[in-house]
Amino acid sequence: MTGNKERKIPFQAALFDLDGTLLNSMYVWAEVDRRYFAEKGIPMPEDYPRALSGLSYRQSAEYTRARFGFPESWEEIVATWTRMSREEYHCRVGLKPGSREYLQYLKEQGVKLAVATALPPDLYEECLKRNGVYDLFDAFCSTKERSKEDGGIFLRAAAKLGVKPEKCAVFEDVYEGIAGAKRVGMQAYCILDAAASYAHGRIAEIADGMLESIWDMRRVHDLPGRCVIFAAVCEGTPGEACRMEAGDLALCADGGQNVAHAMGIVPDVVLGDFDSSREPANVPVIRHPKEKDDTDTMLCVRYALERGFRDILIVGGLGGRFGHSIANVQTLLFAGKHGARAVLDDGNTRMQLLTEGEITLIRRHEILSVFAVSPECTGVTLRGLQYPLENAVITNDFPVGCSNHFVADTAYVSVEHGTLLLVEEDERCRSAE
Repeated sequence: MTGNKERKIPFQAALFDLDGTLLNSMYVWAEVDRRYFAEKGIPMPEDYPRALSGLSYRQSAEYTRARFGFPESWEEIVATWTRMSREEYHCRVGLKPGSREYLQYLKEQGVKLAVATALPPDLYEECLKRNGVYDLFDAFCSTKERSKEDGGIFLRAAAKLGVKPEKCAVFEDVYEGIAGAKRVGMQAYCILDAAASYAHGRIAEIADGMLESIWDMRRVHDLPGRCVIFAAVCEGTPGEACRMEAGDLALCADGGQNVAHAMGIVPDVVLGDFDSSREPANVPVIRHPKEKDDTDTMLCVRYALERGFRDILIVGGLGGRFGHSIANVQTLLFAGKHGARAVLDDGNTRMQLLTEGEITLIRRHEILSVFAVSPECTGVTLRGLQYPLENAVITNDFPVGCSNHFVADTAYVSVEHGTLLLVEEDERCRSAE
């Protein structure tokens, strides 16, 4: 419990791009581009995807036709792209983590929702329906109507919703969309995606927020559904790992109450067998026997999952007895298999898992290590780091991903099959080499 004042949502309407923002779909266009140029028998230029950023389907097709002298009409080029991409959107493309929960929360709070996208309806409608969010939107706008660069599509969406531009927030992943939203007087938040990493520096100069995930909107307004668990050991700086917000549920794993107390935090519940601390008298307690299968931290994670939390931060949990540190990493796996996003963070070191997906990380520390949790992780790609990888294989019997260094403000990690452990830390942390 934090005692912080409630922070209301600072907008009445939220306008969402789809590709790279709500949808984990940017791989589709890389695959379509690759197949399209392969069928033409020519290599795809490196700058081609960047040149299409913010363009509509028609504009992209006309650009492609003019640049490469292809004989097809723009309509025929669009038809080819649509054929190639339809199966992916209809059957496989999913939402980015937290997207469904955030949309549902905004809807419950009375915020009007709109889609503003370059995708044609025959691609996105079935995808949004399959992912259970189509009916949450009040309006749909396409770049066929207006463009993103001049903000026209966002003004069109605001008009459909009946909301003034200055009361709207736009969620985008590319510079053109962010710039267009700011041009017409709207708030603009960037969902980081590797496809637009070349422009993240420029975006940061004008955006109202750079979001590693939609959960980062808790910096802007209150969000329900985060559970913060304080582990019994925190050898780092817990204040760097966690800043409690109104609406957070604070759980302590036995001696974790000492960590919370040092931060001035009164927990909502303390769970454990109390072999490392005294049972508190002033907060709710759930006592467990010493002879049990679960660690105290696992008890807290189970408690959070049973109450519907899917955003979990474990403060500490690294250091002390090495066996407990390993157990806490396994607890991340448990949380992930039950649909939660869980992070271990002691302020000096941050750990999370990535299973068959992608993530763009904001540079918090100097080093990023990537380890295979599965026996074999395939299709591993690393960008924005000193030692990049592209579609590589990493196994759990060789630490090839240890101690990579950030060389950009963001780093991109993806894995097609398997689970990776991502470890962010600084040079000052003690080396065990």
